Amino acid sequence: MSIEVIKCPACDGTIDCDGKSEFIKCGHCGNTLRLKITKKPAEPSVMKFVDKSLNMPLASCGLSEKYFANGSLMPEAASNTYPMPIRCGAASKLGTAFSFFSGEAYIDDTKCPMLSGPYATVVNQISKIHFKPFMDAEKYANYYINMLITNGKMTNAYFLGNLPFPATGFDRKTALEGFVKFKELEAQKAGTAGTITGKMYYLEESCKLYEVDIGQFKFRIVVAFVLQAFRYQLPNMFAMGSFMGGLFGQGRPAGTNGAAPGTFGDMPNNAAIEWASNGVFTMVCPKDRYEEDYKDFVQFVSTFKIDPYIIQESVNMQNKMAMDVANYTQQNIAQQNANFQAMQQANRTLQEAYDSANQAWWNRSNAHHAQVMSSSRSSFGESSADRISRMQSEAIRGVNTYVREDGSTVEVSVDYDHVYTNNLGDTLATNSSLYEPGGNWNRAQQL
Repeated sequence: MSIEVIKCPACDGTIDCDGKSEFIKCGHCGNTLRLKITKKPAEPSVMKFVDKSLNMPLASCGLSEKYFANGSLMPEAASNTYPMPIRCGAASKLGTAFSFFSGEAYIDDTKCPMLSGPYATVVNQISKIHFKPFMDAEKYANYYINMLITNGKMTNAYFLGNLPFPATGFDRKTALEGFVKFKELEAQKAGTAGTITGKMYYLEESCKLYEVDIGQFKFRIVVAFVLQAFRYQLPNMFAMGSFMGGLFGQGRPAGTNGAAPGTFGDMPNNAAIEWASNGVFTMVCPKDRYEEDYKDFVQFVSTFKIDPYIIQESVNMQNKMAMDVANYTQQNIAQQNANFQAMQQANRTLQEAYDSANQAWWNRSNAHHAQVMSSSRSSFGESSADRISRMQSEAIRGVNTYVREDGSTVEVSVDYDHVYTNNLGDTLATNSSLYEPGGNWNRAQQL
């Protein structure tokens, strides 16, 4: 008990109080006083969930002592969104059991083949990213209850109806606003805020009641969760990028996730959906215990809190995955640059060999042409001799004469019909009308 000591109303003197008596006498004036005794409110009960094998705190809730707790870390279910998933349970001696599971997180990449390319595959492994076609709240509820029924060997299951979401004070609009703000901050942190377009958000709560048979007994099952999703479209540069295939590279062909046209899951090409069940609460109880124990289930859901240690460690693991991805990306870019440099060197070596062989041919051809021209000038006038001799010589040797930018001429085999020269005196010949060497190469005109 806590005791409030009052001053003597007669003399305003301070009264010494030992806290044991309801009545006390003022030592200054002899006046007898009655102390005001207040009872301290009872502390709300707190249930702790601990992974006993690791001695690790997982979560807490405000259930009464008639339930006993159990919990475990689930590394086999780890994902990028939930790197430290947990499962916590509370059970009574009367057969009622509540449970919490962190949830599942996936990316729907059916319209985004780049997310299955070689680079993306390694990144997904590092980041613990898993893929599954998007399910809205209705589909996910059916998927989850079917999983429970199968794993629990239940029979004769049927749907009884939808229930209000059991978390006291839950508001979908507020939850959606919080989710949008979180994704925006996440994009800013990752540096992708300006690269993705077509952003859309989805958030819907679900709470469904079922009845099943377990052996010869009838049980009620409640499944409650919030499903949230973020849809976006990546620019084509991530898929195509350059002649080397871009950073992501090419993956499998685009497919379909079966979404109805016009729904959130109906994605355009190059789009993806990140979606997750944000905490899944379940209740399993004997049919005759449902009405009474559902009140405790509401208390379980409304007061459930993940331990700060799990939250902080999850953030640390996500940051480490992001750093590992950044390091791998830098290594991948460095390797692509090295491959590109090697390709350029190989091209330079081939070009040098081609230029050397080409120059030797031109030297022999020009020497022969000079001899013919000299012989012709001795018998004809210079202008006529040049023209006649050139035409004869070209016909004999199988070449055509082209004029460079500086007015000088060069002979090229008749096997080629497109000729380019540069300011270094080099010549490039080809049969392709689509080939454009670019740079300081210019098209030469035939005489």
